[in-house]
Amino acid sequence: MTRRTTLILLGLLVCFFVGQAPARLVGVLLPERLALDAVSGSLWTGKAARGVFKLDGGSLILGRVSWHLSPLSLVLLQPTITISVDWGGQQLAGAVTRKLAGTVVVRDFYASFDSGLVRQFLPLYIGGRVIADFSEIAIASNQVLSLEGELVWEGAVWAAAAGDVPLGDYQLVVSDNKDALQGRVTTLSGALIAAGDVVVAASNYKIDLDLSGPATRDPELANALQLLAVPSATGFDMVIEGRL
Repeated sequence: MTRRTTLILLGLLVCFFVGQAPARLVGVLLPERLALDAVSGSLWTGKAARGVFKLDGGSLILGRVSWHLSPLSLVLLQPTITISVDWGGQQLAGAVTRKLAGTVVVRDFYASFDSGLVRQFLPLYIGGRVIADFSEIAIASNQVLSLEGELVWEGAVWAAAAGDVPLGDYQLVVSDNKDALQGRVTTLSGALIAAGDVVVAASNYKIDLDLSGPATRDPELANALQLLAVPSATGFDMVIEGRL
């Protein structure tokens, strides 16, 4: 047997064993905070009965997870995994690539979920449905480097003691603007009219919104808005600045 033949056979043997690699090995390619339970299938194409994203104050249950890992992406040393998540009517999908320099790029990201999910991160008493649609998200060292896409908040409501206050439908379009991420807020419909900008530069952010419309005359909503905004001739001016 020639040396060339031996190398070919060894290569085929390696490909065979890698091709039979169990699904649990996909955990090596996932973020530390993401854990998968009851996995099945192979390293290349598989699924998990439940995904759990670990938060500082608890855990976020993701539900059923399926994935496909591109073999060619491993050869190019840029592993790319396409993930789809479905839990209780909530959906999430996207293709995640990890670059050699450590940058993580997410392409064709789509998510649809109840805005009540936000309460696990922020104490906001809101309702409605959020739809995220981004062509690309690039992250490095826990900072967002680029972001292209939009967020839509449908059927937004504010949960008051006397009952939910309907707000409307809103859109946030985000794009890169030199060294900052620029977002434009517009109102698609509703009793609360919101318009303004959201800017994120390095670790700093600024939210500058004009709030008007008949919803601002609701006593409970007006009292809540005054905690974050200043009354104006047409409603409220909201300016919030801070560090991420």
